[in-house]
Amino acid sequence: MKNSSTMHSQLFPRGKTSLGVRDHSPLRFVRTLITRSGVRIVAAICVCAAIASMFMIQGMSQTFAAQAQAHTNWSFYMNSTSTSTAYNHGCVQGGADATYHDNSVVVLDFGGQLGNGSGSLMINGVSITNSQIEAVTENFSKGYWTCARNKGDTTTILDLGIGTNNSYQDVSQAGGAAWIKVVSTVQNYNKAKGYYAQVRMYAANDMEPGFGSASATINWVHGVTSISGLDYLNYGSADGCPQTSSSNGSCNNGWNQYDVWYVSNGPAQGHPIPEIYYPAQASQWAMLSLYGAQHQGRRMNIWGPLDEHDLASSTDTAAQAWSQLWTDVNSHSATKQSFSYSLEIHNE
Repeated sequence: MKNSSTMHSQLFPRGKTSLGVRDHSPLRFVRTLITRSGVRIVAAICVCAAIASMFMIQGMSQTFAAQAQAHTNWSFYMNSTSTSTAYNHGCVQGGADATYHDNSVVVLDFGGQLGNGSGSLMINGVSITNSQIEAVTENFSKGYWTCARNKGDTTTILDLGIGTNNSYQDVSQAGGAAWIKVVSTVQNYNKAKGYYAQVRMYAANDMEPGFGSASATINWVHGVTSISGLDYLNYGSADGCPQTSSSNGSCNNGWNQYDVWYVSNGPAQGHPIPEIYYPAQASQWAMLSLYGAQHQGRRMNIWGPLDEHDLASSTDTAAQAWSQLWTDVNSHSATKQSFSYSLEIHNE
């Protein structure tokens, strides 16, 4: 989702993929010669049972069990500069991770970057400066670290993304470089305070073909990767990309599969967390991973799906997003993988 003035492009639902035991041809009936000895009848029945058993075993070997869904972590569209609210959200996540003994990933979406590099425009139309973004994120980190440790947890890791998007003004190499400096500042603060033991910082971007050119978005990625030692997340979509082919097909707004693959997982620092709001999006990302395997030497490694069911009840639930993406990605031997995270976006 972009700023309130934008809308997602329409997606067409894919056909459903069934899971379970594959269909079998009917077993041939064994004609039994009935003789005076009832033993032969019993033996024939046993043979039939054995044959049926073998067919059942063969069928079971073709099934596969879906990976259990990870606990869903809440990400947020930020709409204030409140450090106390950020602390409280971080505290809730830290307490949950301590309870479940799970690592997590959270994105704080601060909207689109301002053209002068000074901050961003949040989804509610209010501007926030870079220094305010840093303060909010630092307090989220503090809340996580404090509340996890209050429950005796010193080992879980939160990957915390500072999010923007490619639909506003500063989608450029300079914009990416400015954004990664904000991330670096928070990372250094966390190290100084000791929070880095459990909170690791990432740049993040809701990159969507429908809202910005491929060349500008790629340049933003180049700006982010100009500082070594920090990774980034793409929690965007693949608007208009093919759902059934992986030969660098066209996507919306002049993008192609290569462009979406590149900004998501081309650089080693890139990690995709795709929006899965509808079944079609799962098919698109499965084809992007297959494109990587077939044409770029490696599959796309996906961290897990992001849904928006809390904000739009007609869209996929977290469980549906997980199931659809996992099923489609794992339907190809070249892209089989497990996911680590499940995310859902909320308003702050």
